[in-house]
Amino acid sequence: MAYFTGFTCVGCGAPYQPSQDLLLCPVCHSLLEANYDLSALRDHLDRDAIAARPKGVWRWRELLPILDVGAIVTLGEGDTPMLRCDRLAHAVGVRELWVKSDASNPTGSLKDRSITVSATKAVEFAYRVLSCDSTGNKASSVAAYAARAGLDSVVFCPDDTPIPKVTQSLFFGAKLIRVRGHYSQINAMYRKLIHSGRVNWYDCGTDNPFRYEGKKTYAYEIAEHFGWQPPDRVVHPANGGMSIAKTWKGFREMQALGWIDRIPKMTLVQAANCDPIVRASLAGAVTVAPIEKGPTIASALAGADPGLLGARALEAVRESGGTAIGVEDSEIIEAMTLLAKEGLFIEPSGAVAIAGLRRLVASGRADADESVVCVVTGSGFKDFDAIASRVTIPDDVVDGYEQLLSAAVAIG
Repeated sequence: MAYFTGFTCVGCGAPYQPSQDLLLCPVCHSLLEANYDLSALRDHLDRDAIAARPKGVWRWRELLPILDVGAIVTLGEGDTPMLRCDRLAHAVGVRELWVKSDASNPTGSLKDRSITVSATKAVEFAYRVLSCDSTGNKASSVAAYAARAGLDSVVFCPDDTPIPKVTQSLFFGAKLIRVRGHYSQINAMYRKLIHSGRVNWYDCGTDNPFRYEGKKTYAYEIAEHFGWQPPDRVVHPANGGMSIAKTWKGFREMQALGWIDRIPKMTLVQAANCDPIVRASLAGAVTVAPIEKGPTIASALAGADPGLLGARALEAVRESGGTAIGVEDSEIIEAMTLLAKEGLFIEPSGAVAIAGLRRLVASGRADADESVVCVVTGSGFKDFDAIASRVTIPDDVVDGYEQLLSAAVAIG
């Protein structure tokens, strides 16, 4: 039985059927929100029985917008590690800190949670090509899931996208189009192309309302891990901000189902040099204005204009009692180092969650007695040069056992 009942436009309220192949609302061009028969789900879906299913995003399939389970395209994404980090909690200044590492997803980033859904919809709708605009991680994921489904892929990335991300996309078989300019400029051109009707590709990018539902699974996994008693706060990096908005939606759905009785404070973090959502939040705005992009080590978050997504992120922060905060590159680098001391190799754009929480606690905007989950979104291998430049490989090479012994003894 399919519990997905269709979409409602968040702008004009127009309803759409679940079988329709849509991106934005055809009437007012606003975002679409997926709806489910929560009353029927409450009667028929047992949260504890889900734990017996094979791990991954698709064990929550009744809460995802698909009509044909036979179309599911998966690489085993989701159910990523939840690691209690007591030393890191002490360094950041909170009572209890858990790190949820989406670096363990199949392509090494959070994007797999959502692209598995859009690839599945592409199969349902009988497309032959997946496409996206990306700062790198999304492109890698689209290419991988297209390959898994036996489809082709085309990805558009800024010309300064980290080489490991570009390499991963190409190795999976994507056709890569590199574009001069920052991500928000490329996003505008890509969206114009997709909506022009000149190409018949399935868009896994910014406007896809099916894709983003996959990000709700953060909430389900976190709530289940805590025995259906969610933590006080969930912290997530943000570019467009839809991850935080959809995680909030997942918690709200569980509350409506009677699975949980409270919702964590949704907290988003951006790089200070590219923080349009943070600025809007501090100003008390309900929409997000574009800003001039500044340089940041967190390249995956370098979006100067989140567009329609930003308003949804602001709503999640505001309604949950959370907050939004920007962090400097120096703080991000220190957060990467702190994560490394826990054995976690995380790219700068993922480490911002730790940097943001640390700044919140230091400023008194987060309580030191809180229990917190920080989502770190991508592997350090995704932006390897940014990390490699911060270590020194020894020039000396030992020759034979005696030199090896001397070197070892010198270390102590």
